[in-house]
Amino acid sequence: MKFLYINTGNKYPPDKHLADGLRENGHEVFELIPNKQGLNKYINFAQRFWENKYLFDVIIVGYGLPFLVPLVRFMSLRKIIFNAVSSQYEANIISRGTDRPWSLIALKWWLVDFISFHFSSKIILESNAQINFIHKYFLVSKNKLILSWMGVDEEIFFRDSNIEKKQKFTVLFRGRFLPESGILTVIEAAKKLEDRDVKFLIVGHGFMYREVNALMEKLKPKNIEMMAEKLPEKELREHMLACHISLGQLAKHPRLLRTLPAKLFESLALGLPYLTGRNAGALELLKENENCIVVEGGNPDDLAEKILYLRDNPDVRERIGTAGYELYKQKLTSKILATEVLATCH
Repeated sequence: MKFLYINTGNKYPPDKHLADGLRENGHEVFELIPNKQGLNKYINFAQRFWENKYLFDVIIVGYGLPFLVPLVRFMSLRKIIFNAVSSQYEANIISRGTDRPWSLIALKWWLVDFISFHFSSKIILESNAQINFIHKYFLVSKNKLILSWMGVDEEIFFRDSNIEKKQKFTVLFRGRFLPESGILTVIEAAKKLEDRDVKFLIVGHGFMYREVNALMEKLKPKNIEMMAEKLPEKELREHMLACHISLGQLAKHPRLLRTLPAKLFESLALGLPYLTGRNAGALELLKENENCIVVEGGNPDDLAEKILYLRDNPDVRERIGTAGYELYKQKLTSKILATEVLATCH
């Protein structure tokens, strides 16, 4: 089959792994990336799409591009798969809290989701709980909703036994500073372990940087290394592999009922033992004490205790990391995920 994959060009994991997986399964994938700004972006995109619209069997609209779904639908009767992952309403209103739930801004994002979902033939989502949420709040038939785990960019995230672990036990936090991330809980736990020979590497930045900077200034933990700049991909992987455990989302937040972070899949692909909050979304895929360790969200005491447990039990770390990697190989490679998406979309 021939696929037209419309994406941002940012190599977001949901798009990169799916495009790669389709190619691995023998399909042709042509990418169309909107490359203008403002209104010109849509005019230029429409012209380029119109010139090529009969060349493809299926159109995929990638992550973060809900505004293009209705435009594509008006220009084509082909099947449209929208790789939504979640909803814009959830990202902007529930996660970032940019406005009140019943405000005009919230209504705008709800309408963006409603229109993009209903103009799609199929919608790829990140969890069963997300499917139930979209079905209920946006009145979308469950027949249109597909569960597909996120996957990783396999050119970046792969195991490498040549990377040595740091001499001091090091806990990794990677990701954006969003409310559901639990970054403040991580900093508080680090302070509790300041004199326990545990180091923290935080690779991230973003929405909550003011709160993060304020808490760092207040607590002044001596065992945190902060990397706020965007690292080259090879360097990022090496930093991650040199750590002993990887932290997931650790807040107590309603979005964690449904969402799974990219770093969950990255950690599994690298064979890093994964420590997560007791999040319903993540636990749809993971099993506590089998391929992950679980803590109570928003609880720095529990987090500090579990970190010490993993530090003092290298056999448990090895078992959890190996089981996570086996789960990745069995269910989460790009080829396997793309095969399942194709089977569901027919």
